[in-house]
Amino acid sequence: MLEKVLNAIKRFSLIEKGDTVTVALSGGADSVALLHVLLALRDELSITVNAAHLNHGIRGAEADRDEAFVKKLCSDLNVSLVCEKLNVPSVSKEKHISLELAAREVRYDFLSRNADGLIATAHTASDNAETLLFNLTRGSGIKGLCGIPPKRERYIRPLILCSRADIEEYCRENGLSFVTDSTNLTDDYTRNKIRHNAVTVLKEVNPSFEDAVSRTANALSEDNSALDYYASELLFKSLSEDGLLIEGLKAAPTAVAKRVIMKYAEALYTDLTLDYFHINALYEICIKGGKISLPNKLYGVCENGFLTLNDGESQDLPEFYVEIVKAENVNNLLSNDVIDCDKIVGDLIIRTRREGDTIRLKNRGCTKTLNKLFTENKIPKALRDVIPVVSDDEGVVWVYGMGVSQKCAATAGSKNVALVRAGVIE
Repeated sequence: MLEKVLNAIKRFSLIEKGDTVTVALSGGADSVALLHVLLALRDELSITVNAAHLNHGIRGAEADRDEAFVKKLCSDLNVSLVCEKLNVPSVSKEKHISLELAAREVRYDFLSRNADGLIATAHTASDNAETLLFNLTRGSGIKGLCGIPPKRERYIRPLILCSRADIEEYCRENGLSFVTDSTNLTDDYTRNKIRHNAVTVLKEVNPSFEDAVSRTANALSEDNSALDYYASELLFKSLSEDGLLIEGLKAAPTAVAKRVIMKYAEALYTDLTLDYFHINALYEICIKGGKISLPNKLYGVCENGFLTLNDGESQDLPEFYVEIVKAENVNNLLSNDVIDCDKIVGDLIIRTRREGDTIRLKNRGCTKTLNKLFTENKIPKALRDVIPVVSDDEGVVWVYGMGVSQKCAATAGSKNVALVRAGVIE
């Protein structure tokens, strides 16, 4: 088993010379074997090894037994140990989450607070196989089928290439004692059902089932990394002040496009969790246009070539009135709302913005898109599609609140003029 652990450490770059590694020590066979292996490799790897144990307060006297066992084990091995006891059932009740989820949250919080350097957890190839099967039953995508990552930030899994059978054999060969969590012997939890039933049948089909799953998970992980790489590149190219440009998404492979959408949503709202159906729905509106509801009272909108995610429901938007009054005499010809009709090409129409609209405002000296103009003037995105504009056959000649274009602006010599009157309907 030592060779498998060393292989994992080198293959996945888990540990470097001089690292401090804290073992998450439950007292079970897996974590006891992990501690023993790392101590055996301590000099070869030039690392410092210590341990941390959390009493979850779930199994009463049995949990206290585990804590006492761990304390004696670390004392015998001269390993520094941090212990803590917390009431996980109370956390589960307060947060309205399952006991399993509460235990996981509390455990990772405990480890992050009490460990220096790396944190080694005793996840094995068998755990990896069970995780993959569990995610498969939930209809997971490729990310879920990658199983347990060998390394995630400070957390490392040196036993990830070792099966449960490897652990049991190692404990027998080295005369290692350990405790057994009675909850692992029942089918009260989903993972136990998978372990005791599905895995047993699959190992009859292939005795090396865990190794086969590890190879599959590793291959999927490599594919997942490649897709993430291309999705990150496309996201960078598609980001805009007006939202996510969908032109690139339409041209990209579906798998990459959906990942871009996911990354975009996660970047905007870190507490937002989107499932397979939400991502599919967002992708659909990118292709066809439209609007969908999302969790956390958000909604996704795709229009004018951009995908945006917005807070809350659509707000009540103002209605505008616009009239164009032709007059021979206008008191202030230099007003920003006066148009020289002799400079109009074709007919004047009243409308809202269109993709690609530009205007060179009077006395501004440069041409800008309406999108940029609205952004510079801090016009809320929800209002941008209802603000009225006036255009002729060549393009926009007036924008509500901003005035007339340079090409159609009235001057002291203008004779055929029109005044644009506009406002909000109360």
